[in-house]
Amino acid sequence: MSNPSHDPAFDDIHEPPPPEPGVRWGRRAVVLGGLAGLAGGTLLAARHSGARPLPRTPDGLRIVRLSLPVNAPCVAPLILAEQIGLYRDRGLKVEFTNWNDTPSLLEAVATGKVDLGAGMIMQFMRPLEQGFDLKLVAGTHGGCMRMVGSRRAGVTDDIASVRGKTIGIADATGFAYNTFALLLKSNGVDPLRDVAWRVYPAPLLEAALMKDDIQAYADSDPLMYLAQRRSGGDLVEILSNLSAPWQGRVCCVVAASNTLLRRDRSAVLGLVDAMVQASEICAADPMQVARAFAQYGAVKAPVEDIAAVLRMQTHHMHPLGHDLAAEVAFYAAQLKTIGVMSADLDPEAFARGIVDDVTKGDAAHV
Repeated sequence: MSNPSHDPAFDDIHEPPPPEPGVRWGRRAVVLGGLAGLAGGTLLAARHSGARPLPRTPDGLRIVRLSLPVNAPCVAPLILAEQIGLYRDRGLKVEFTNWNDTPSLLEAVATGKVDLGAGMIMQFMRPLEQGFDLKLVAGTHGGCMRMVGSRRAGVTDDIASVRGKTIGIADATGFAYNTFALLLKSNGVDPLRDVAWRVYPAPLLEAALMKDDIQAYADSDPLMYLAQRRSGGDLVEILSNLSAPWQGRVCCVVAASNTLLRRDRSAVLGLVDAMVQASEICAADPMQVARAFAQYGAVKAPVEDIAAVLRMQTHHMHPLGHDLAAEVAFYAAQLKTIGVMSADLDPEAFARGIVDDVTKGDAAHV
């Protein structure tokens, strides 16, 4: 298989710039240096709180349940952490479950059917404003969504080329619409007047474009990456969720149930610590992580393609605490501009209320 980075047919499949030497996003040094000490104090606090302890495996590992989308390679570091023993090193056994839609994920985490869930930050914002009983504890990476268009329909990598075009999405109020409506607006294209939106089930978006019912569409990877490869150069990337002015933004997060945070904060600390370490491995060696994902995930694609998708994402970005709250506040302020969040919402106060700084042993908010 040819390497897309050297194949002119795939020049429009963009990768983010690498981090500067010696620079890492988020608070890796704080996390990896500090969690071991915090965990002991947190366990002691849990004993005195009266919280029911987590179930354990026969060899004493605490069992936590993590729900993630098994068709999304961006969660691969969370899977790698189990396969290479990073959770075990922290006294944890992580059991994975799959989620298929946002409402079921949110309900599962908020009601304690699972302990934690991984998903796109845009999926959590409005429900958390409405009072879902969970907290965001870590950002995982940036860059797993894109909008593509057909050259045959006159679309180019110039964002202005989508004016007058119809854009396909899988959900009229979902994360793809919210993301790209905001990015279009930020780049001078009115998402309500300059383009039309049409809803199709995600598996039918590519077929709708082939029939010219739509001229562009937006969804997450690996669907978009694989569609571009199949198109033989017809599909051009218009925007991704790392496009200006969102460079360096995190797009996906881990949420924990408040029940788990009260019950055993050290389990959340340990999982986040393992995820950060696995994410750093992914940033340095995406092929290793792709192989781990290929053994577990639901994506039927060559491991080289999975690695290519991971390479386009920014797994060196994993903000926690105040850094994560800043991301939440940014998105909340953006979503206010298109009426998704309440007009009277205070983005900073909202962010402080829904982010738990797990690097602090007993703090509920940042």
